[in-house]
Amino acid sequence: MLGDSRVLGFHRVLRTLRPSWRPRNPVVLPIEMLLATLVYAGFQLSTGMVGDTGDELVGSPPLIAVSVVALLAMTAVTCVRRSFPVTAYLSVVAISVALILVLPDRTLGFTPLYWFAIAALAIRVTGPRLFAPIAVGLILDIAVSVDTGPGGTIGVITEQIANLAINYTVLIALGKYIARNRAQELESEAALDRAELEHRRRLDETLDNERKTMARELHDVAAHHLTGMLIQAKASKTLITSNPEQARELLTGAIGHGQRTLDSLRQIVGILRPSDTDRAPQPMISDIAELIEQSRISFASIDADVFGDADKISGTDSAVQLTCYRIVQESLSNARVHAPNCDVRVEVCDRLSAIEVTVTNTMPPAGSELRESPGQGFGIPGMRERAALLGGTLDAGLSDDRTTWTVRARLPMGGMISRPPELFV
Repeated sequence: MLGDSRVLGFHRVLRTLRPSWRPRNPVVLPIEMLLATLVYAGFQLSTGMVGDTGDELVGSPPLIAVSVVALLAMTAVTCVRRSFPVTAYLSVVAISVALILVLPDRTLGFTPLYWFAIAALAIRVTGPRLFAPIAVGLILDIAVSVDTGPGGTIGVITEQIANLAINYTVLIALGKYIARNRAQELESEAALDRAELEHRRRLDETLDNERKTMARELHDVAAHHLTGMLIQAKASKTLITSNPEQARELLTGAIGHGQRTLDSLRQIVGILRPSDTDRAPQPMISDIAELIEQSRISFASIDADVFGDADKISGTDSAVQLTCYRIVQESLSNARVHAPNCDVRVEVCDRLSAIEVTVTNTMPPAGSELRESPGQGFGIPGMRERAALLGGTLDAGLSDDRTTWTVRARLPMGGMISRPPELFV
């Protein structure tokens, strides 16, 4: 449980530490590119990179207005790049070509907004849908920006075309790099989400199994001893005047059941409480004989045949031994409730690498009261679940003549189980 919490916490830390390649609000980047365009244009004009173009712009307010409108139009168009990437790119190319044609210096038409449009297209589009509009844009740029006049030599033209091709290649590569990192981020986040869901599922499953184990153990331990204690106390109440000696024996037995209940509950609480101390030993097959002796006072007779070969017992999985004990314990408890003063036979033997537990009790005569309390019906389902978890089976029911009730369990000695034995304590 602690390990799962640490894993989930590690996942949350990864979410906060890893860089984000996801786009922000679609309007933010275009506005930033517009500001970058204005700064870049101001730098070009102030440093004389474009000659006397600044003076010409100052003397032509309509040209300034056209440039501002064009820049605002490119900004607006790039805001819809997510939904219409190709349309947004071609619109920016058309506006940039128009700027190149109307501005005194062609270099002013190549703006950060234009570069951003190329990278944005490469992020969202692949294959022919990418290269077809890129080819159109590159051809248009070459047509309007390459110097083909008298001063344009083949070397100059080739250099200008190469520069445009390099610029496009770099911007497309940048867009693909961003797209790849964004895809990796989304994939990693999806993997973390799946891992978190899986850990939560395993945690919920573990908690559910532990609740069932604790409920089953409390029922097996407390219900057995408390039932015996109540029956003996009630019996002693009716005999206290007519047979004081027997009443005293019954009360002594009830006190013993109460003490064992308290000891068992303390044992379970000790198991559930984190502690560095060793756990108390759990009951095994060798303890069934003592359990039967403690229960004799509650029945007319108990006939027991429990194999006691130390070598066979030592070769049996501890979880199997504990389950054998609990099945006998719960079967005796059920017989005490539903068939008081009945005859009981308990048999625990080994058969072909398996332990077979059989508990048979006689049923009360027809018309007599069958039970003292309604119970909750946890006994047999709990035993059956214990057996199933170990790869075994358990059957319970009346005989054909309805005179006896039999509980029969068959468990593999090795305990075919994927959970550690301590989960069954």
